[in-house]
Amino acid sequence: MIYSSPLPDVEIPDFALTAYVLAGAAGQPDKPALIDGVSGQTLTYADLARAVGSLAGGLAASGFAKGEVLALMAPNMPDYAVVFHGVAMAGGIVTTINPAYAEAEMHDQLRDSGARILVTIPPLAAAASRAAAGTQVGEVYVFGEAPGASPLASLYTAPLAAQVPVGPDDVVALPYSSGTTGLCKGVMLTHRNLVANIAQTLAIAQIMPEESLVAVLPFFHIYGTMPFSLF
Repeated sequence: MIYSSPLPDVEIPDFALTAYVLAGAAGQPDKPALIDGVSGQTLTYADLARAVGSLAGGLAASGFAKGEVLALMAPNMPDYAVVFHGVAMAGGIVTTINPAYAEAEMHDQLRDSGARILVTIPPLAAAASRAAAGTQVGEVYVFGEAPGASPLASLYTAPLAAQVPVGPDDVVALPYSSGTTGLCKGVMLTHRNLVANIAQTLAIAQIMPEESLVAVLPFFHIYGTMPFSLF
């Protein structure tokens, strides 16, 4: 027996994730896209699109290839969205790590995910470097500066002209489950998975252009990425 929703069918666009998310950015360049409630740091839609393209270009120029994994370990902050979508635009995969993890937990996820690059914040740089030992991580970057790590700003370069070609079934996000039945497990989410989830949400939520969303959930949780995907 097939149970159908009483609501109309949702059309799933055939887009790569970041192209879908930023499709409307050019039409509202000066509007704030992300605001840090603590510091007041604001990224407009133009800032966001420019930074995403620039980081994607820097990743590609550094040799980061389609299908490779970048680990992102940071609290909620506007630049989190830049890294997430910059990696997606470069054809890569983001594995998001809980910044409250102990070093052993960081190490397990880095090893299991096969991450080649790790991006974190200065206070976690030393622990991140130790956790990366014995994994495939070849470079640790930080937002800002920290001893033993490279500034993420050094990766920003000429913007990537276009999305690295990806298919709808290519993995773009690799969050890890809570591990209620043992060790945490990577969950392979594709471009189509996330585009479909956004389309489903927009069909019901009917978010208006003048509305703002409060990003309460942690961005390292896949549910937490929704606020910076509903542009």
